[in-house]
Amino acid sequence: MSDSGGGGEQTSPEEVSTPQLQVPSPQQQDTLSVEGGDTQPGVDGSKPGSRIASRMSNNVAKSEQNGSEHSGDGETEYETDSEEEDIDLVPVIKGHVLLSKLEPEMWTEQHDEVIRGWVDNPSSRLLVLHFDPLTQDKVLCCGNAIPSYTVEELTYFIRSPGVELTGQNFYSKCQFGTIHTSHIHNLLKLMNGVFAPLFFENKSWPDSIKNDFSAQLHKFMGSLTDTRYKMEGHTVLYVPSEGLNLTVEDAAKDKELVQRLETAMIHWTRQIKELLSSQDAMETAENAGPLEEIEFWRYRCEDLSGISEQLDNPGIKKIQNILETSKSSYVSPFIKQSKHIQDGSAQAQSNLHFLKLLKEPCEELSKASPKNIPPMLSRLLNTIRVIWVNSEHYKSRERLTGLLRKVSNAIINRCCKEISLDKIFDGFVVSSIRCLNESIECCIAWKETYTKTSKMHHRCSKQGWVLDQTSIFAQTDAFVQRCKDLLEVCECQRHFARMEEGNQVPLPCFAGQRGLEVTRSLIEIEGTFNKNIVILKEVKRTILDVKATSWHDDYNKFRSGVKDLEVMVQNTVTSSFETVRTVEQGVELLDAFRHFSSREAIRRTLDKKIVEVFTMFNEELNLVKRELTRKAPILLPTQSKYAGSAHWAKSLKRRIDHVMKMVEDAFFLPQTGAGEESRGQYLQLAQALDEYVRKTFGEFTSSIEKEPMKRLEVPLMIRSTERHGMLDLNFDRALLKLFNEIHYWERLMFEVPHHAAEVYQRKDDLRGLRENVLLVIRDYNHIIGALSQEERGLFRERIRFLDKKVHPGLTKLQWASKGVSEFFVVECRNHASKVQAIVDDYKLANMNISKLCKKVSETLLVQIDGRRVYDNLQFEEDQTRHQDSMKSRLQTTHTDIVEYMRNTYEFFRNDGVEVQNHWYRYTEKMDRMVEEAYRLNIKWSLQELSKSINGDGKSPPNPLFRVKIVLDKDKVEFSPTLKKLASIVGSIGGQLVQSISSLQRLPSLLTRKKSNKDPIYQMIEKDSEIMKLSHVINVGMSNNATHLHEYLSQWDNYREIWEIDKDMFIKRYRRLNPSVSSFDSDIARYSEVANNVQKEETILNIQFVLLDCSPLKFAILTHCNEWQNKFTTLLRDMATQKLNDLFNFLKEHAEKLSKPPTTLDELGDSIALLEKLQHDLPSIESHIPPIVEQFAILEKYEVHIPDETHVMLDGLGSEWVTFQQCLIDSETMLKKHKEKFKTGLIHSSDEFKKQVGSLLDDFQNNGPFASNIAWAEALSNIDELRQQMNTLKEQEATLRRGLAIFKIDQPPSKEILALEKDLELLQSAWEMTRDWESMWEEWKLIQFTDLQTDNMELSSAQLYKKLNKLSRDVKDKKWEIVDHSKGRIDQFKRTMPLIQALKNPAMRERHWTQLIHEVQKPFDFKADDFTLEKIIELGLDQFAEQISEISGAASKELSIEQAINSIRETWDIQTLEIGPYKDRGHFKLKTSDELFQSLEDNQVTLSTMKASRYVRPFERDVDYWERTLSHILEVIEIILTVQRQWMYLENIFLGEDIRKQLPRESAEFDDVNTNWKIIMSRLNKDNNALRGTHHEGLHETLNDMNVKLEEIQKSLDMYLETKRQIFPRFYFLSNDDLLEILGQSKNPEAVQPHLKKCFDNIVKLKMQKMGISSKFEAAGMFSADGEFVEFVGQAIILDGPVEAWLCDVERTMRFTLKDLLKQCKLSLKKNLSKRDKWVKEWAGQMLITSSQIQWTADSTKALAQTKERGDKKALKSMKKKQVSMLDKFSELIRGNLTKLQRAKLVALITMEVHARDVIEKLIKSGCNDVTAFEWLMQLRVYWDKEIDDCVVRQTNTQFQYGYEYLGNSGRLVITPLTDRCYMTLTTALHLKRGGSPKGPAGTGKTETTKDLGKALGNYVIVVNCSEGLDFKSMGRMYSGLAQTGAWG
Repeated sequence: MSDSGGGGEQTSPEEVSTPQLQVPSPQQQDTLSVEGGDTQPGVDGSKPGSRIASRMSNNVAKSEQNGSEHSGDGETEYETDSEEEDIDLVPVIKGHVLLSKLEPEMWTEQHDEVIRGWVDNPSSRLLVLHFDPLTQDKVLCCGNAIPSYTVEELTYFIRSPGVELTGQNFYSKCQFGTIHTSHIHNLLKLMNGVFAPLFFENKSWPDSIKNDFSAQLHKFMGSLTDTRYKMEGHTVLYVPSEGLNLTVEDAAKDKELVQRLETAMIHWTRQIKELLSSQDAMETAENAGPLEEIEFWRYRCEDLSGISEQLDNPGIKKIQNILETSKSSYVSPFIKQSKHIQDGSAQAQSNLHFLKLLKEPCEELSKASPKNIPPMLSRLLNTIRVIWVNSEHYKSRERLTGLLRKVSNAIINRCCKEISLDKIFDGFVVSSIRCLNESIECCIAWKETYTKTSKMHHRCSKQGWVLDQTSIFAQTDAFVQRCKDLLEVCECQRHFARMEEGNQVPLPCFAGQRGLEVTRSLIEIEGTFNKNIVILKEVKRTILDVKATSWHDDYNKFRSGVKDLEVMVQNTVTSSFETVRTVEQGVELLDAFRHFSSREAIRRTLDKKIVEVFTMFNEELNLVKRELTRKAPILLPTQSKYAGSAHWAKSLKRRIDHVMKMVEDAFFLPQTGAGEESRGQYLQLAQALDEYVRKTFGEFTSSIEKEPMKRLEVPLMIRSTERHGMLDLNFDRALLKLFNEIHYWERLMFEVPHHAAEVYQRKDDLRGLRENVLLVIRDYNHIIGALSQEERGLFRERIRFLDKKVHPGLTKLQWASKGVSEFFVVECRNHASKVQAIVDDYKLANMNISKLCKKVSETLLVQIDGRRVYDNLQFEEDQTRHQDSMKSRLQTTHTDIVEYMRNTYEFFRNDGVEVQNHWYRYTEKMDRMVEEAYRLNIKWSLQELSKSINGDGKSPPNPLFRVKIVLDKDKVEFSPTLKKLASIVGSIGGQLVQSISSLQRLPSLLTRKKSNKDPIYQMIEKDSEIMKLSHVINVGMSNNATHLHEYLSQWDNYREIWEIDKDMFIKRYRRLNPSVSSFDSDIARYSEVANNVQKEETILNIQFVLLDCSPLKFAILTHCNEWQNKFTTLLRDMATQKLNDLFNFLKEHAEKLSKPPTTLDELGDSIALLEKLQHDLPSIESHIPPIVEQFAILEKYEVHIPDETHVMLDGLGSEWVTFQQCLIDSETMLKKHKEKFKTGLIHSSDEFKKQVGSLLDDFQNNGPFASNIAWAEALSNIDELRQQMNTLKEQEATLRRGLAIFKIDQPPSKEILALEKDLELLQSAWEMTRDWESMWEEWKLIQFTDLQTDNMELSSAQLYKKLNKLSRDVKDKKWEIVDHSKGRIDQFKRTMPLIQALKNPAMRERHWTQLIHEVQKPFDFKADDFTLEKIIELGLDQFAEQISEISGAASKELSIEQAINSIRETWDIQTLEIGPYKDRGHFKLKTSDELFQSLEDNQVTLSTMKASRYVRPFERDVDYWERTLSHILEVIEIILTVQRQWMYLENIFLGEDIRKQLPRESAEFDDVNTNWKIIMSRLNKDNNALRGTHHEGLHETLNDMNVKLEEIQKSLDMYLETKRQIFPRFYFLSNDDLLEILGQSKNPEAVQPHLKKCFDNIVKLKMQKMGISSKFEAAGMFSADGEFVEFVGQAIILDGPVEAWLCDVERTMRFTLKDLLKQCKLSLKKNLSKRDKWVKEWAGQMLITSSQIQWTADSTKALAQTKERGDKKALKSMKKKQVSMLDKFSELIRGNLTKLQRAKLVALITMEVHARDVIEKLIKSGCNDVTAFEWLMQLRVYWDKEIDDCVVRQTNTQFQYGYEYLGNSGRLVITPLTDRCYMTLTTALHLKRGGSPKGPAGTGKTETTKDLGKALGNYVIVVNCSEGLDFKSMGRMYSGLAQTGAWG
C-alpha cells in the first residue's frame, strides 16, 4: 500500500496494522489548529491512528485539484519519470505546493535557498510551506519545522531518513501533501467515500491482517463520526458498511465479522448511555440559569428524537439481526438502552411543555437591573408553583430545587453584570458602593419573596412545598457576602488610598519633627494597600464566582493585610503622638487622622489620643498651676524679684490662653467630661493668675525702704574676699535691684511710690561714677592678676606703694559724697601704669629666657647628613668637630640667660630680705628651665642619632656607614668590624653629656647662696628618657648586626666553592666515572657560578649600613677558575685512557675471529663471539663519539693534549673500519665450517624422537591410574618413569645446543613437557591418597571423646580442596584414583557435622539420654570402644538431623548457663565506689560508668535469655536475677538523685542566714541529713552492690528523702525569687552564685567576685571601712581593664541586705556616669584644640560619648551652614578638623602611654575614624540638610537640654542613654553593614519589637549587637545556649531582661 500524499516507499503489512506516521522530530508532532470562528482543529500529529487517513484525504483533495495529473494508482507515471536524468528539484517541489492563495510572484530567492538547502541535507527530513497569519499581507513562509502558531493551510514534504533526494528517487523517497483547517469534516467524507469502500472491497490482503486492520478501522471511524457530530452538539451512530451485502445467516457465521459488529454495537450503547447521562450533567451545572434549563430540554428532545430515527435505520436493524442470530450478549444491553431513549424522549417533551411557561418571565429577568428585579419575583415563583402542581415528570423536589437554584444563578448573574470590578479597583468608591448595596438588597428581596411565597403555598395547596432552602440560597448568601466583602474593599480604598470617585483626596500636611516621617508612613501604608489591592485585582475573575473558594483565602489575606494596615496606622498615630508635647500639636494631628475614625480599631486609638490631648491640656494647666503655687518662681538673673514674678505670671496666662483657643477652635473634638473639666480649670487658673499679679505689686510696695538714700553712704571699694589681694566694687546691689524693679513695673503700667522714685532719679549719675571706679579696680587687679603668688613676693615693695594710693577709696570716699574729685581716679591709674611697666619688663625677660632655652634645646650636638655615607673613622671625627662647635654656642646662650637675669635683678637689688629670698627661689625656677632645655638637647640629639640608626617608623634609615665584606682565608668577615661600629656609636652618648659638663647652676651665679643640686650633666646622665634612648640605639645596632649576619648567610650558597678540598673532591669524582655531559656541565657550572656571583649586588643597603661586596666577589671568582682547571685536567686523563682501551679491544678480538675452528665447541664459541660482536657493533661504535666529545670539550676549554694522543685520536676511524672488515671475513670463513657438522646432528635428532614416543606409550598403557593399586607401588612406578624422562631431557638439551649453532630453532618437546606435567599430577594424586589413608587409619581407632574434630575437619577440607582442584585439571584423562579418593573424602565430610554435633562440649547427660531415645539403640558414650568406627556401625549418620538439633539446643542452653554464672560472679564481687565527702564524716557514692554498663549489659542479656526457647531449664534463675538487677538499678539511681540534691542543699543550709530565713525547711533537711549519714556509713562499711542495695527498707527511705528534698528545693527557689525581684540583675546569676552572695551579706568583700556577673564591666568596688561602726562603704568602681571611676556624692554604705545595697550601687553608677558625662562634655568644649590632655583626664566611656555629642553638634551646625551658603565649605572644613584631630591622636598613641590610656585612645580613634568617614560620605553624596536621610541614618548622640539628658537618635528613633558602666572596653570598626544592622535594630526597638540578626557563624552578629548596646549605654547579656539551659533558666533570663531593661 503506497502513501497517497504524493509518493513514498512500499509499506509492509506490519506497518499497516499500526498506522502511525513517523515524523522527523518532536517539534513536528505539535497539533496544527486554527483558533476562533467556525473552523475546526487540524490533523497533523493529533492522534496516531488518524495520520494516514489525514494524508489520504489531502492526497485525494490534491488529485481533485490536479485532475488526472496524480491519481491513487499513478505510480507508473512516476516510475517512467524516474528513468530520466537528474533534474533540479526546486521547481518540482514548488510545483507541488498547493496553497489556495499562492501566486507565482510570491516566490523569492530566499525560498529557493531554503528548499535547495533541504534537498541537499539528507539529515533534515521535513519541509513545510504556509502563509504567516500574523502579518496583514500574506507572506509565504518556508521552513523545516511545524509552525508553533495556527495556520489555515500547510504543504509538507517528508523524506525517508538519511536519503539524498534526486530526480530519480524523489517520488519514491519523499512523501508530500497539503492539509487544511476543516480536517475532521473532510477526513470523515474522505474515509466514508473513498478509503473505507476501497479497503472493504479489497480481496488481496491476508485474512489475519485484514481482520485486524478492519477492527482498528471501525474503531477509528466510530470515533471520527462521533467527534465530527459532537462538535455540532449532535449524537450520530456510525453504521459499518461491511457485511451489509451478506445475508443475516452468512454474516452470523463469520466470527471475525461478528466481533467487529459487536464493537460497533458496544460503541452505540456507550453513545446512548452518554446521551442519557447528559441530563445529570445539566442538573449538576452550577452556573446554569432557568433559560439554559429550557434550552437543554429543547435540545434533548431533538437529540433523543434523532437517535430514535437512527435506531430505525436499516443498517442498524440488520446489524442487530445479525448479532441476535449469532446470539451476541451485547444485543440485550443495546435494546434496553433503546427503550430508555423512547422513555427519555417522552419525558423531555413533557418537561419542555411546562418549562416554556417560564421563558417570558425569565427573559425579562435576564434584562432587568438589580433594583428592578424584586417586583418580578412573585410572578416567577407563582409560575414555578404551577409546574410543581401540574407537571408529571418535573415535580420532584430535586428538580424544583435545581430550578430555583438556577433562578438564584440568574439573579446573581444580573447583579454581576451591574457590578463593575474595574470601577471598584479604579477607585470609583461612591458609585460602586451604591451598586453593591442595590445588589445586596435584590438578593435579600429574592430570599424574602421566596419565604413569603412558600408560606402561602403551604396554606393554599395540598402538595407541600418542602424544599432544601439551604441548597437554593447557598450561592445567593455567598454572593451577598461577596458584595459585603467588596463594600469593605471600597471603604478601605476611601480610608487607606484616599479615593472618592476615581480621584485621590489630598494628603494632610504634618508639621513638626516627625512630620516627614508620618507622611512617609502614610504614603507607605497607601503603597502597601495599593499592593494588596493589586493582588486582589489580579484575582478579580474569582470575586463574583461564588464557587471559587480561593476568594476566601485571597480576601482573608486582604483582610489580614488591612488589619496590618490598621495596626500600621495605629502605630503611625502612636508614633506621631510620641513627639507631641503640646495641645496644639495634638489637635493638628487629630484633625489630620479623623478620616480614619470610622474604623473601630483606629477609632479606639484616636479616642485614646483625644484623651491624651485633654490630658496634656490638663497637664499644661497643672504645670501652670504648679508653677503658680511654687514658693518662688524661677527667674532669669536679669529679672527682678517682684516685677519678674509679675511678668512670669503674665506669661503663664498667655500660655494657657493660647492652648484654650486651640481647643475651642477644634470643632471635631467630641464633648467629653474631660474637656468640660479642663475648661473649668482654665477659668479658675486665669483668675488666679490675675490675682497673683496684683498681690505681687502690693508685696513690692511694702518691701521698699522709707529712706533708700542711706544705702549710698558706703566706701567706693572694698578688698575682695574671694580673690586674694584684689579689689571689688562696693556698690549696694539692693539699689540695683530697686532700679530694675521700678523699670519693669513701669512697663506693666503700675505707679511707683515717691520715696523710691527719688533715688531712681540719680540712677544715671551713679552709673558714671561706678564706671570710673571700675577702671581703677581693673588696673589694680590686672597687676595683681599678672603675678603669681611667688612673683607677688618679688614685687612686694611696689604693691605696697600702690595700696597707699587706693586707700582713700577704701575708707573716706563714699557714693553719696557730692562732687567726688577726679583726682583720686587719675592719681591711682598713673601709679598703677608705672608698676605695670616694671611687671611688663619682668615678663619680657622671662619670655626671652624661655626663647633662649628653646634655642638651647634645638641646638643639637649630633649632626648627621642623610646624604653622606661615612668610611672607617670619618663619622667619629665629624661628630667630634660638630660637638666642639655646638659646645661654644651653648656656652654663649647660657651666658645670655645669665645676663638677662642680672638685668632683671637690678629692679630688686635694693629691696629687703624677703624679696631677696623670693629672688633666690626665682633663680632656682629658671635653673630648672635651663636644665630641661639641656636635657631636651641631649634627648633630641640622641633621637637624631636613633633616627639614623632605626629610621623614623615610616621609612627605613638612610645609609650611614660603608662596610666591606672580605674573604679572610676560609671565613667571610666585615671591614670595619661590627664591634668597631658599635663602639663608635655607643661612645657618642657619653660625649654629648660631657660636652655640657662645664655649665654652672644659675643660683650659684646670681645669688649669694650656692646651689646644693648635682651638676646639670650628671642629672641629665641619670634621666630615664636619655637612658631609654641609649638603649634603643644599642638595640638598633644589635638588630642591624643580626640583619647583616643574615645577609652574610646568603653567601653560604657559595661556601662550598672555597671550603671543599679540591684535590680530594677530584679523586672521588674520578671514581664515579662521570659522563662527558657531566664534565661539561660541571665545568660550565663554575662559569655559571662566576656569572651568578657577578650578578649579585655589589653595593646594597641594610638599615643604616652600606655594604660593599666587591672584595668577596673577587675571591670567589678566583676559586671558580681553580675548580675549572682541576676538572679539565681530570677529563684529559680519562679521555686518553678510554682511547687506549678502545684500540686494544679492537686488536684483540680481530685476532680471535681470524683463527679457524677445529671442534664443534670452538665453532660454537667463534660463532657466538661473532654474533656478540655483530650485535654489540653499535654499542662498540657508540664508544667512539664520547671519546671524540671529550677531546672536543678539552679543545673547547683550550686544554693542552700530547702529540701521541692526537695521532691515536686521528687514526681511530681507520682502525674501526679495519675491525668491521675483519668481522665480514670471519663470517664467511665460519659458514664454510658449519656444513661439516650439520649432517650428524640431524641423525641424532630423529633417534631422540623415537625414544620419546616409546616412553610416552609405556606411560599411557602401564601407568598407575587405577585405585586397586597400592599407593607405595604406584609412587615407585612414577619415580622410574621420571628417571627415564630426565635422561631424555638431557639428550634434548645437547641436541638443541648443537642445532642452535646452525640457526635451527628446535622447540622443547611437547611430549616430554606433557609427560612431566602428567607425572607431577599423578604423583600429587597418589600422595594425597597416601595422606588420607594414613589419617583415616589413625582417626577410626581413637576413643570418641579424644577426637580433635577441628583438626579432622581442617585436614579433610584441605585434602578435598586439593583433590577437587586436581580433578578439574585431569578431568579429560579419566584417572580413577582421583575420583575414588575424592569420593572417600567427600563421604567423610558429610559425616563430619554429625561428629561435631556429638563432640559438642555443651552435651550433657540429658542430651545423650534424649539421643539414645531418638535412635532406639543403646550405647555408652563414655566407653573406650565408642570410637568413630563404632559410630559408623551404629548408623548414627542416619539420624544426623535429630543429632544436630539436640546438639544445637545444648549449645544454646550452655550459653545461657554460662551467662547466668557470669552474672552471678559479676555481682558477687561488684562494689559501689564510696568515697569521703568534705572530711566531715560524710560519704558519697561516686558515679561509676562501669557499674551502670554492667547493669545495662546484664539486663539486656537476661531479656535476651527470656526471649529464647532454650531458657526453660534456667527460668527460675533468670527471673531471680532480673528482679535483683532491677532493684539494684532503682536503688542506685535514687541514691544518686538524693545525693545530688543533698550535696547541693548541704552547702546552702550550712549558713546561718539561710537557716534563719527558712526554719521549717532547715529542720526537714536536718532529718534528711541524719538518715543520709546512716545510709552512706552503712554502705561504706559493706560496699558490695548486691548486699548494700538489698538492705531492708532502703528503697522506701530514699524515696521519702527525695520527696522532702524536692519540697525544700521549691521553698528555696521561692526564697531566691523574692531576692531577684528586689534586685532583678540576680536573674542573670545561677542559684549557686546567688546563694553564695546571700550567704555573705555581712561580708561585702566576698561579694566582689560576683559583681562582673551583675554589671557589664564593674569588676570590683573600692571598699573601705568608715568611722567607729566599721561598716563598709563603696567610694568608686573598677573595670576589668583597671579603670577607676569615683562615685559622685556620698559613698554607698554597704550595710543590710545585699540586694538593697546593690540597688544603691546601680543607682549611683547611673547618677555618677550622667554627672561625669556632663562635666566631660563641658571640658571638651573648653579643650577642643587640646584633646590630648582631655583624653587623659576622663574615663573612656565618657570620652567616646562626649566626643560623639560634640561631633553630632558640629555636624549639625556644618550641615545648616552648608544649606544656608549653598556650598560644601563647612563640611570640608569639618573634615579637615577631623583629620587634624586624628593626626594628633595618631601621634599621641605612638608616644609613651599606659596600657589603659592606649586602650582608651584606640577605642576613641575607632569612633573618630568612622565619624570622618561619615563626613566624607556626606560630602560625596552632596548632603546639605539635617533632615536628609544620609544624615538621619547615622547613629547620632545629643544632649537634650529640655530633659537635661543624653539621647541617641537614628532615623526617626530616639533613645535615652542607659548609663551602664562599660569601662574602657574596645569598640568595633563600623562598616556599612554595621550601620544597616544598627538602623534595623533601632527601628525594631522603636516599634516595640525585637531584633534577631541572622547569618553564618563568625560574621559578627553578637558583637554588632553588643556594640550597639555600648553606643546606647545599655547592659547587654550574651547567653550561649547549651544542653543545660532548660525552660526555667530561659524564664529567669527573660524575667531579668524585662525587669532590668537590659538586652539579651
